[in-house]
Amino acid sequence: MSEQESNPFSSRPATETRLQQMEEKGFVVLVTRAFGANGEDLMDRDGPQFSGSPGVKLLVKQGDLEDEVVLSPFYGDPEKLHDVEFVQGEPCELFAPESGKPLDKIPGMSTEDGGEYYAVYLTDRLQDGELVAVNNIWGNTNSRLMSEDEMLLLLADAEDPDAQ
Repeated sequence: MSEQESNPFSSRPATETRLQQMEEKGFVVLVTRAFGANGEDLMDRDGPQFSGSPGVKLLVKQGDLEDEVVLSPFYGDPEKLHDVEFVQGEPCELFAPESGKPLDKIPGMSTEDGGEYYAVYLTDRLQDGELVAVNNIWGNTNSRLMSEDEMLLLLADAEDPDAQ
């Protein structure tokens, strides 16, 4: 199978067709660095490309199902590459693919469908830096860019929910 057949994104034009909806917001955010909880590099530089940019690779487990999933590096783009058909709407466990270490759970954040958010750090400062909060419900593409200050507020609220 050629790369074009196995990766439909490698043959698509630049971001304007696939990412036009995001561009209409006035900006496109491209994740160029991503780290797991132990500092493991999550960028899949040798793997498939999304409009010329490497994706973010995670190990995803859902019951007996397991696969390395490559997420689009364009924030807000729901595209991902995987070989296993996970069950829509069900929670998954998220890990760094090489080490197998779980991603850090973000305290105080949850989805409407019972999911939780996990940190993909954008700097090698890890907990002291910016991150993308990804949720663990398969098919739910909601995520959130968070600054260090926002993360500190969530941690403070989780330790003392009465403090406001």
